[in-house]
Amino acid sequence: MNFREPQNIGGWQGMTYSVRFLLILNVSIFFAEVLFRLPFSRFFALPAVWWETWSFGQLFTYMFIHGSFNHLLVNMIGLFFIGPAVERTVGAYRFMIMYYVSGILGGLGWSLLAAPGTYCVGASGGLMGTLGAFAAFYPNARMLLWFVVPVRAWVLVLGLAIWELSETINTPRIGGIANAAHLVGGIAGFSYAFALKDGERVQRWWQRLSGRKQETRRSFEGENTVSNEEVNRILEKIGREGMGSLSAAERATLQRATRR
Repeated sequence: MNFREPQNIGGWQGMTYSVRFLLILNVSIFFAEVLFRLPFSRFFALPAVWWETWSFGQLFTYMFIHGSFNHLLVNMIGLFFIGPAVERTVGAYRFMIMYYVSGILGGLGWSLLAAPGTYCVGASGGLMGTLGAFAAFYPNARMLLWFVVPVRAWVLVLGLAIWELSETINTPRIGGIANAAHLVGGIAGFSYAFALKDGERVQRWWQRLSGRKQETRRSFEGENTVSNEEVNRILEKIGREGMGSLSAAERATLQRATRR
């Protein structure tokens, strides 16, 4: 995986497959409900006591329902600008796992504190997970608070976490903003990204300990040619699964290709 600070966080030019899919899905569901008066919110929102009605599916579906256009707009803008950088780092498959797990855990966290009779909707849990993952990968990347004030990613995320925790403690059972879902989702995304980074460090340490780096270096010195087909296969794998999916041999092949 590539943990260097991204030059272009998001936008149309840097759009990735999974983020595009999530944007289209969320926007389509919202306007289908509004324009055709479809009862999506009634069936797919997450009830506070979902376990009493066996509404397990709503832990997944609630994150695609939004209560208002402004609610949708804020979440999609955040995903639009932050999501592509995270997806390019971990690959589409891991990004979707991170997004959904953050949303599901966010819903669980909210339901533990919510008052009976209330419902939770919105992609905020998944979005906060994406933001947390971005801060874990690129803590010193500069972001614009309110599109004006430049702050580092770790400062922004820490400030949001403190505010969400304060609101969760002070108003745990009041409806309106699902602060607990935001907080838990953000922690889930940050933890997932940190685990991936830590796993990358452990892998490098193990390679040094076992002498695999020396073997890879000798293999590099003994092979002067790399087929274009092999390079294309590795690049396609990076696009699907991220840099972390590559084996030591595949990394060595890319190094040889860059020096041809």
